[in-house]
Amino acid sequence: MRPEQIESDVRTFQTSIRATKQVDGYWVALEKSYFYPESGGQPADRGTLNDQPILDVQIEDGIVWHQLATPLTGDVTGIVDDATRIDHAAQHTAQHVISAILQDESQIKTLSFRTGSEVSTLDIKTPEWTTVQQEQLDQRLRQVIEQGLPITATEYDEAEALQLPLRKTPQVEGRIRVVQIGTLDYSACGGTHLDSTAQLELILFTGVERIRGNIRLSYVAKERAYQLLQAERHALREAAQALSIKPVQIVEAVQALQDDQKRLTKQVEQAQEQLAALTLANALEQQEGILVFEHLDEEIKVSEQLAKAIQEAGRIGVVWNETSNKLLMSSPGEPHLGKFAKAHVQSFNGRGGGSAIQAQAQFTNRDDAMAYVDRLREEYQL
Repeated sequence: MRPEQIESDVRTFQTSIRATKQVDGYWVALEKSYFYPESGGQPADRGTLNDQPILDVQIEDGIVWHQLATPLTGDVTGIVDDATRIDHAAQHTAQHVISAILQDESQIKTLSFRTGSEVSTLDIKTPEWTTVQQEQLDQRLRQVIEQGLPITATEYDEAEALQLPLRKTPQVEGRIRVVQIGTLDYSACGGTHLDSTAQLELILFTGVERIRGNIRLSYVAKERAYQLLQAERHALREAAQALSIKPVQIVEAVQALQDDQKRLTKQVEQAQEQLAALTLANALEQQEGILVFEHLDEEIKVSEQLAKAIQEAGRIGVVWNETSNKLLMSSPGEPHLGKFAKAHVQSFNGRGGGSAIQAQAQFTNRDDAMAYVDRLREEYQL
């Protein structure tokens, strides 16, 4: 086992330089290092070497390399960042506990695990994940935390290790490090862990999503969980104060706001349809041939409704929308707007297409769009 696996409590140590290299930065290998290198979905430790921040820690052919911004010389004092070590150990320990419970009690295997800067993710082999399953898992996790199961790491000969009830067959040969959590879990693992499940304190799940036919659970543990809880409680209080209600009434209030939004959206759409009909009626009295409208500030939906009204009225017309640089075109079927766009739109620095009765094109500016409309007039004598 490596030094940080044998003496996991060491945070400050003295050592000397073993080797250096320069590949995408400066890297140094030490005679003895207590920094955990990135491996198995767990991020590397952070800290300093002679007060210089460590940017990354990787292991290659059994050698632990530390990345720095500038070269390192002389005797070395290493300091492992305690908060980062404990945080990563907590997220990793939580993964062991969650995976063991799911496999032993629900026959759901873990496919992969990753600790991120904000949340950790666990991909599990199951096509669905229900609210009942989540509640059962939450309850079991509370029980395991309360039990304060001891967590130990022991190195065994391969034959001895294979006699243990390992959750997965080890991917290494020879001496094998086994992490044991009470009688709940036996796993071949080289990562960092807490000393007891009680030190997990709290595990909160933050998301569920489907990934390639399986489920990905997102979670946070220990200090991350308390920080999330505090942030969410603060957001809940702020929202409740803004709505002048109690926090427990948030769901009901949000539903009422959603209902109001749907009602108002429908009213706006109806008003826009009426405006489009009125605009078209006035234009029909004043314009002959192709109808041309310009919307300088309107949303594209308003222009789309007017274009639809033009088509339903059996007229040929265009609507220029300045905010999106789009030209919307309508026709009763002749001229064929889609064919015309395919033949001419690129000549006017535009792109677009459509069907016989409706088409649209994007132009770099209004002048190109209006020149395109003039070409439409000329070709079909509108």
